[in-house]
Amino acid sequence: MSNKVYIAIIAVLLGAVGLMAYNLNKKEKEIVYISQEYANLDTERQDLAVELEGMKMQYDTLTFANSEMQSKIDEQENELSALLKKVKNKDYDIKKLKAEAETLRGIMKNYIKQIDSLNKANAQLTAERNAEAQRANSAEARGEELATELSTSKEMNAKGSILSTGEFQNLALFERSNGKQVDTDRAAKTEIIKSCFKIRKNPIAKPGTRTLDMAVIGPDGKVITGKKSGTTKANGADVQYSERREVEYQQSDTDVCIYFSAKEGFVFQKGNYKIFIYEGGNMIGSSSLTLK
Repeated sequence: MSNKVYIAIIAVLLGAVGLMAYNLNKKEKEIVYISQEYANLDTERQDLAVELEGMKMQYDTLTFANSEMQSKIDEQENELSALLKKVKNKDYDIKKLKAEAETLRGIMKNYIKQIDSLNKANAQLTAERNAEAQRANSAEARGEELATELSTSKEMNAKGSILSTGEFQNLALFERSNGKQVDTDRAAKTEIIKSCFKIRKNPIAKPGTRTLDMAVIGPDGKVITGKKSGTTKANGADVQYSERREVEYQQSDTDVCIYFSAKEGFVFQKGNYKIFIYEGGNMIGSSSLTLK
């Protein structure tokens, strides 16, 4: 260790020794004072006076947060002071003085017992309060954990309940004069876009009527519109769709076909057409169709 550390340790020790010397000197002065104060009394009175002085010192250490109890302690200290004056006065009978001293001693013991009981009760209450606080904190932490788990569970359930599609078969059709629809790969002949697909089984998804929106996007990147076209919300944004259809979904594989006819006068161009299917605010499938 460095010299500074040694110096610091020595300074602390010297301070402690000084304090002890001061306290010892103070006690010695108190003893000398008491001895001088009662030197002219007989042995019995001297012993009683010393005993009363000791009791008075003990009373000085007793404190109550309760103002009523503290007032009683102060009252007993006053009685001790009065009794000490009587001890010095030889006109008072020593037996009566001893009896009064015994009474004051009994009262003091009772106060000490009460303080000890209160301290134990306070310690128990503090321990119980800390335990309750710990339980409350644990309950709060568990509540937050459960809330997180519930939120995660709801989120997972929401994601898991989204429908999905597959097995797309897309055709371009035109209609003959006899009303029969015929498939074609020629853009010039195309009048109808037919998209058939399967909604896959999902035991988490609720059964019931589902609204499917189909967007047909031409080679120019624009959505082709028809009589039933409109806009819907999907993945947090407004999207335009070409055709809408409602289907009954019963938590099993469901085959669906959606037919789209463009507005009168629209001419399909050669190129690649993208087809998107939306349901419940989500895009649940996509496919394509090429026209020559």
